[in-house]
Amino acid sequence: YFLFPPTLNSGKMSFSLHLRRLVGKTVTVLPRGARGWIRSASSWGKYAGGFQQESGESTAGGSGSRRWARGAFLLGVAASGGLGLLVSQRRRLDSGGEGSLLAVLPELQAAEKEKSELTRQERRKQHFKLHSSYMYKGEPYMTPRDFLESLTQDELRPCEHEFLDDKMVSNILKKTPSRSKGSSHLFRDMWDTGILSYGDYLFLITALIESRRQFEVAFKMIDVDRSDYIDLQEFSKIQETVTKQKDPKEQKLPKTTLTTFLFGSWGNQKLYSTDFFKFIEDLQTEVREIEFNKYSGGSPTISEEDFARILLRHTAWDLDPVLDRLRTRLRRRRPGISFQQFCDFCQLLNTLDDFAVAMTMYTIAGKAVTEEEFGRAAHVCIGVPLDQTFVSTVFQIFDVDGDGKLSYREFLAVMKNWKLRGFKMKQQKQHGPWAEFKTCVKLEMKDK
Repeated sequence: YFLFPPTLNSGKMSFSLHLRRLVGKTVTVLPRGARGWIRSASSWGKYAGGFQQESGESTAGGSGSRRWARGAFLLGVAASGGLGLLVSQRRRLDSGGEGSLLAVLPELQAAEKEKSELTRQERRKQHFKLHSSYMYKGEPYMTPRDFLESLTQDELRPCEHEFLDDKMVSNILKKTPSRSKGSSHLFRDMWDTGILSYGDYLFLITALIESRRQFEVAFKMIDVDRSDYIDLQEFSKIQETVTKQKDPKEQKLPKTTLTTFLFGSWGNQKLYSTDFFKFIEDLQTEVREIEFNKYSGGSPTISEEDFARILLRHTAWDLDPVLDRLRTRLRRRRPGISFQQFCDFCQLLNTLDDFAVAMTMYTIAGKAVTEEEFGRAAHVCIGVPLDQTFVSTVFQIFDVDGDGKLSYREFLAVMKNWKLRGFKMKQQKQHGPWAEFKTCVKLEMKDK
């Protein structure tokens, strides 16, 4: 009433109409709760306007009517002040100046990204603790068996922490094989005889999911004198580089099974690049063999349905429609998936960022991704061609409507989650005023 006096009997705009027009300007960037509040204020203001008009024409209302009028007056003032603030915010939003939502949105996005990264690190730390068999000086440690099962098993193996002392750790490290005995069965051969820190765990996970090119860059950056080998101290720098994490607590155990295998029991051996990359390749092959053999049962191939189960294992996808789709569309051609085809596809996932760039070139040109284009992009990224029947199987998994075109954005999202072995947070629908407010801001930016 104070800001917008009603003029119901004149030719000017009425309070309620003026208020509704203001609401129309602000409601597009407000969460649902705020919209309801403004509409309620508008209704109260309209009621108060009519009430004051009736009170001005008649004095029959008495003191009760005056109390209602005063209450309506205060409510109208509060609503008008709130609307003024919201309109001001909307103008700052439109201008994009200092203090506007558009100006601070990059900071909000950076904060969200940092929070997501911290959440993922917390999940990895919790996952490491749940699968650890050893406890040494208050810190959990894994065996090689724990590491493999944390990646390949759906259910947690029940076990209790075994508390180690210095002598027990020393006896475990003495049983570490030499580097010359390394193979794609190394972790399965050591099994329960070994001790891995959380830093080792992060490095091994990164070795599984990243491309060789990233490690080549890290190796060359650390190898300043171009001697083509690194020592234990330089290897620690590679661990920090590729895992993006430095944990001072890891100093409680200066030697582990991983560092003893790579640099010897005294930690003074040189690690050449050929041995370093062979260790990574053997690790990748070993984990892939375990995942493949889990479904092959000793056979040289797995079915297309089992391949889909492996692919969608760490995702929120509903598996039943995918399996029905494969059975229906691949009725005549079912050669199965060989281990080499499975390894080639895993290698493609390790170069997923490069593959995403190749796919983006098609979408920029306004073209849908076909099987042929998918295979060509994969060939460019991994250097070997994918079997056409295998490419067709991948397409059938993600081609929901059967038009022969790949929804590559959804494919990349699912594959990134699988590559991270489920450590990426599953996208869940958010509710509440703040979530709705962020949605409104994103829609507002899209309109601009």
